Amino acid sequence: MNELLLLLLGFLGIFAAGCSIALLSLGNVIDRFPAGDESKRTRSLSSPVETTRIAVVLFWALFVVGTWAVMQESRLLVITGITTFFAICLFMFTALVFSFAVLNALRNKKSATDNPVLQLGSSPAPVPVPVVVPEAEPQPVIRKRYNNFFTDMMLNVLLKKE
Repeated sequence: MNELLLLLLGFLGIFAAGCSIALLSLGNVIDRFPAGDESKRTRSLSSPVETTRIAVVLFWALFVVGTWAVMQESRLLVITGITTFFAICLFMFTALVFSFAVLNALRNKKSATDNPVLQLGSSPAPVPVPVVVPEAEPQPVIRKRYNNFFTDMMLNVLLKKE
C-alpha cells in the first residue's frame, strides 16, 4: 500500500510542479497586462503576482504536510493526507481556471476598446414599417418519445401546460 501511495505522490508532485509554474506565469502575464492608466495602480499583496506567489507557497506547504501525513502508519493520518492532496489539487485546478478566466476577460476588454464602432454619415434611422404576416395553422408539436418511463414522465411534467 505504501508503494502505491509513493507512486501516486510522485505523479501528484509532477502535476503540482507543472501547475505551479503555469500559475506563476499566468500571474505575471495578468500583472503585466496593460490596464490603462498605470499611474493610479499600486503594487501590493493584492497584485496578481504576489497573490499567485502566496497561493503557490500555501499549496506547497500543504503538500509537505500531506506528504508527512501519508507517510505515517496511522490510518487517520493517511486519510487526512489523502484528503489534503485532493483538496490542494482542487485548489490548484480552481486557481488555474480562474486565472485563465481573468486573462480571457482582460483580452476581451482590450479587444472591445481597440475596435470602436464607427457611424458614418448622419442619415436618420430608418422608420420601421409593420409587416402583415398571414396566420398559419398551428403545427402539431412532435416530441421524441423515449423508451424509459422515468424520462417520459419527466418530459410530461416539464412540458405540462396549465
